[in-house]
Amino acid sequence: MKTLTLSLTAVALLSACAADIPTTSDVPASVQRLITPFQDAPFDTGTITVLAEVHGDLRSYSLRPCGSDHICGARRGYVTKTEDHWVVTGAYAGRTFYISAGGDGWVERHGRRDPIAWN
Repeated sequence: MKTLTLSLTAVALLSACAADIPTTSDVPASVQRLITPFQDAPFDTGTITVLAEVHGDLRSYSLRPCGSDHICGARRGYVTKTEDHWVVTGAYAGRTFYISAGGDGWVERHGRRDPIAWN
């Protein structure tokens, strides 16, 4: 009986772990803006590596500051700061990166948006 009780307890605890965990994408933009100052900002410490899954393949991109409003990747691009994102264009052909504080965002290519993680 003790084994059955422990097994049921373990199953209950594991099922709690499988529940939907809220992410920052579930939080309204107005609330995200309040927590952004407490998160890491991209390019504060220099180069960032961006990971994206594109058509089932994991791709990595390196973005580094190379001037006041420039970001370099495969070539020299531009960065602009919006209310919610750092938008990088031109660093990689045909790709626009929308990078948010805290390590996430998305990359847009040919109208398709794929989620990213950065570090």
